[in-house]
Amino acid sequence: MRTGSLRSEEEVSEMYKSFDVARSKPEVNPTSAGGSTPPKALMFHAIYRNPGGEEQSFANESKLLESIGYETVQCTTENSKISRGPWAAVTAVFSPRVLVDALRIIRSERPDIVYVNNLWPAFSASLLVAARTAAIPTLQAVRNYRLATPSAKLRADGTCTECGSTNYFTSCVRNGCYGNSRLQSLVCYLSAAAVKLSVLGWKQHRFVATSAMTARLVEGRLIDSGRVVVRPNFGFEENEPEFRSTDSVVCVSRLTPEKGVLDLVRNWPQGAGSPSLTVLGDGPQYGEISSISAALDNVTLAGFTSHEDVIEILRDSAASVVPSQWAEPFGRVAIESMSVGTPVIYATSGALADIVGPGGTPLHTLEESSIREALDRIFGADDRSAIRRSAYRHYSNRFTSSKAATSMRELINEVRS
Repeated sequence: MRTGSLRSEEEVSEMYKSFDVARSKPEVNPTSAGGSTPPKALMFHAIYRNPGGEEQSFANESKLLESIGYETVQCTTENSKISRGPWAAVTAVFSPRVLVDALRIIRSERPDIVYVNNLWPAFSASLLVAARTAAIPTLQAVRNYRLATPSAKLRADGTCTECGSTNYFTSCVRNGCYGNSRLQSLVCYLSAAAVKLSVLGWKQHRFVATSAMTARLVEGRLIDSGRVVVRPNFGFEENEPEFRSTDSVVCVSRLTPEKGVLDLVRNWPQGAGSPSLTVLGDGPQYGEISSISAALDNVTLAGFTSHEDVIEILRDSAASVVPSQWAEPFGRVAIESMSVGTPVIYATSGALADIVGPGGTPLHTLEESSIREALDRIFGADDRSAIRRSAYRHYSNRFTSSKAATSMRELINEVRS
């Protein structure tokens, strides 16, 4: 249950200029977590300028910790509020203000564990230095490839999606792979270097990757290896859904080049018998996708949609499609789709093949013929309800919150030992 912070909003703002604070009580009796008072998790997340799946992941991790008996204290800041200029570049690498505030709240709250979701760019490595100084065991999520390359986006072979190189310093900085800016790319590279240095030799710290592919691509760029553990995303749907029969397809995605949505819309099959496609999401390619979809009879661009509505639309769809053209670290929408019994048409790059498996069907290219073949495997099946049952069964075997709770307990015990 969300209860707000212990202090008034004004007091919190005065004490912690680097972040906002909220608090949630545990959902279970604290004695079940091993003590008379609940253990406490101090959580940090820098909210993206264009919020997406990582924000939902942060909320889910908080809820999961509460479900296993932890009181959570969530410290968040919005990257959209960062002012531009030389000082912003410095603080993206290391922020004295964040260090002071993080040490202050650690000493005030005395957490048992620190959980870091996203540092870049508002928090920087300062958070990790504070947690290490205070000797607090720390889990740090790895949900993209920013620890390896400034663009944060890689292909499965380890090449940067922007410049095609594996020399992330000279090539990515020279080509301005982050923000089309050499300076910003350099700052991003230095920020990642500061993170790696701040955890060097720290035995009570783990990088937590969402998939084996993410772990493989990131671990090779760390100074000391053996620090990355794999723990997938999860969902809270624990009951078998009603298996509906519908004829529409949905794509839920941030509208950026590596996500592949533009080519999916451009090549979506037309004509009699072709299913409709609804695209949910926002991003830099919204205008271009809007122009193309407006000329198509069976494609609708619905824009940003609340998470609650996304789940209901997934539930009412015959299939979801994840057309990513990079090494997708996980693909949260895939498990959300399977959790309501909706099979996933997935691009074969990245971790999606392992994540979806029997819960869907592959999409080998974004050419119209390949899209048609994938759709035919869903809509032409003799028993479409069997496909939906298979999707849910795969989810329930691997990605439920109950399984995530077990792995979280094990991980906390490991990092605290």
